[in-house]
Amino acid sequence: MEKNTNISSNKTVTQLNQQETEEGISLRDFLEIFINNWLWFLASVIICVVCTRIYLATKPYIYQRQAVMLVKESGGGGARRNGISTDALMQLNGVMTGSSVKNELYILRSHLLMKEVARVLHLDVLYSYRNGLQVVSLYDDRPFDIQFSEEDSVTMSSFKVRILNEKECKISQMMSTNEDFDYEKIVRFGQMVETPVGKFTLTPITKNLDNFIDETINITHIDNESAANMIGGRISTNEVDKMSSLVNITCTDTNIQRADDVLSALLNAYKQSIIDDKNILAQSTADFIDERIQLISGELNEVEGDIAQFKQNNNLVDISSNAQAVFAQYTKARQHTIDLQAQKVAVEYLLQHLKKKSEGYALIPTINITDGGSQSMIGQYNQLMLERNRLVENSGENSSTIKELDYNLSQLKQATITSVQAYLTSIDVQIQHSLKEENALQKTLSTVPQKEKIMLDIARQQVIKETLYTYLLNKREETALQLAISEANIRIIEQPYGSTAPISPRKFTITCGAALAGFALPFAIFFLINMLNVSVRGRKEIEMFTTIPVIGDIPHIKGDFNDSGIVVSEKSNDPVNEAFRMLRFNLGFVKKDARVIMFTSTMPGEGKTFISRNFAYALSLIGKHVLLIDTDIRKRTQTAALASTHKEGLTSYLNGTIDDPIELVIRSNGGKSKVDLLPAGLVPPNPAELLMSDRLDELIGKLKEVYDYIILDNVPAQMVADAAIVNRVADLTIYVVRARKLDRRFLPELERLYQEKKFSNLTILINDAEVERKYYGYGNYAYYGYYGYGSYGYGYGNKGRKKKRFSFKW
Repeated sequence: MEKNTNISSNKTVTQLNQQETEEGISLRDFLEIFINNWLWFLASVIICVVCTRIYLATKPYIYQRQAVMLVKESGGGGARRNGISTDALMQLNGVMTGSSVKNELYILRSHLLMKEVARVLHLDVLYSYRNGLQVVSLYDDRPFDIQFSEEDSVTMSSFKVRILNEKECKISQMMSTNEDFDYEKIVRFGQMVETPVGKFTLTPITKNLDNFIDETINITHIDNESAANMIGGRISTNEVDKMSSLVNITCTDTNIQRADDVLSALLNAYKQSIIDDKNILAQSTADFIDERIQLISGELNEVEGDIAQFKQNNNLVDISSNAQAVFAQYTKARQHTIDLQAQKVAVEYLLQHLKKKSEGYALIPTINITDGGSQSMIGQYNQLMLERNRLVENSGENSSTIKELDYNLSQLKQATITSVQAYLTSIDVQIQHSLKEENALQKTLSTVPQKEKIMLDIARQQVIKETLYTYLLNKREETALQLAISEANIRIIEQPYGSTAPISPRKFTITCGAALAGFALPFAIFFLINMLNVSVRGRKEIEMFTTIPVIGDIPHIKGDFNDSGIVVSEKSNDPVNEAFRMLRFNLGFVKKDARVIMFTSTMPGEGKTFISRNFAYALSLIGKHVLLIDTDIRKRTQTAALASTHKEGLTSYLNGTIDDPIELVIRSNGGKSKVDLLPAGLVPPNPAELLMSDRLDELIGKLKEVYDYIILDNVPAQMVADAAIVNRVADLTIYVVRARKLDRRFLPELERLYQEKKFSNLTILINDAEVERKYYGYGNYAYYGYYGYGSYGYGYGNKGRKKKRFSFKW
């Protein structure tokens, strides 16, 4: 016959552990947890959703606005020389160039610009009020403005202003960074107020004031640095496209209008900073030109005075007509020499300026010279110097970017000086050649009177000075025009715009997340409790840690039972009765010929007395003659449970007082039940030695002649040695394990007892199990609760019933 599935197969512990690890937790386990505890799940979801909605009610809405600008590349990617980009030339010469768009992304978020935005928009004063659970920030809809007197105000302070009417308000709860002030005063709008945190004036905004009568406005005054940091945390910049020079600027704020104003003020401050940088170069050139004009003007006046004095002293009016033809050629050659000398003077001035200011970070004046290479290098140097001065305000002198720019500037300046010196040498060669030609023509004028030759020399000096003077005047006008028309190399593509829908908090998403969290929380709590619980919870743990056959499961009992503790009934079909019937049926599969059955457990209170008594009655219901022996001669548990008053019992036979055991048996009181009781008798001084005597074997032999089954209700096996001593007469040992009481860490020890055959045909009976259909497999009932029996103790148990509270159920 095939064995019943309720009895464990003889697998090894290792195999069972491996099987458990592989199986894990199934979807059905989750469903059963939910079905058995759906009220907990519902309550958890409701609590999480309600708490989340309360939390969201306190959070302000966050809006996002953005603007787009175009960064124009100077000269289409850098100035060009002979069709080649000067950026490429600089890289060939070892001078590194960077991406202008990436630099502007950083500059747009620079602290300097944020401070300017905070100053322009007066964001060092924050206005708010409480609307229900939420603190609402005010900006364009605020009821009044506050102007602090800068000379004596505390920059970090806060206070409350309650608007009483259209003319008066009440100031209170004033505090600064380090001190709270007991200050309360009613003031009029428009009047200067002296307070512990400084002087200020409240100016009403008429269109908004009426909406805030009897409202309390919270005022927070911070310094400009903190305001700049606050704005900087809300600004982000990024490239619209890697292949374009479009920049997207984003601002997040609780007020849409304030976000738009911050973006507009930032763009204006950024444009103005670029214009100021360009004007620095133009102003430097203008100062240089003014200095040179003053010097040349004095020299020109001196030459003109020499001419007037010479003509007056020598009575000269005009040069002789016979020398006009030669003089015309001489004049042309002389004019060429003059032009070269004028260019040389300008170059010498420029070279002197470069060498004089070789140290530091001054700009090079942009004086037009005919050498295109030098002029291009000067332009590149000034552009790089402007970029360096812009970045140093935010990065500091010691940053790697500034050091790299300083190195590039040094190399470019040396290259410029070398180029200018080479060009000056070239001018000298041309002047020498021109002077030779001029001297040749001068010899032809030897017939000209000596006084006229002197006059020509003076006139030549005058022409040189006039030419240079005119050149400088023209350059000054060009510089003044540049100062007047300077503009930023950016273009605003999109003014501040964006959706009026908030980006945060996303209430629907957060609420759905809270509902999911509320649904998952009971699972987490249950599995945490499950992990911390080390007690045996049912058949699954026993089969996982041992190979001992499980003979059956006795489920919970809901409600009370009679005083004798008998729950087995011939006509009842509840799960408990069915469990005892199944236990009786499985007995034939474990050891069919077993007639002496011993019940024991690990510790008191596991229900062995209750089970042995009801099992005996279950056997009697099928017509068997059953004897229940109380072998617990120390505490007389079974005897006390049945309220027996007999003093004679098992110990009377074991000590030789009575030789006929039948005289000690308490007969059943009739009916179909044929369960007799052999009480424990008086407590002996030496119970272990008494049980080890041969009279116990003789007793069982005599009783087997009378009874079909003998049930031994023994002591807990791990408390005293009596169970192991009595076990020698037993055919079958049923080890009672009470669910949620025995520590599962003891199961390997129980397995060792089984492997070493310390007990005869050891089997396990699970008591107080939470039997459901997936475990029990019979009927539609699932009882949750404890049946009320207790341990009458060995000095280590408690008497009474334990009620099960509403809790998670697996």
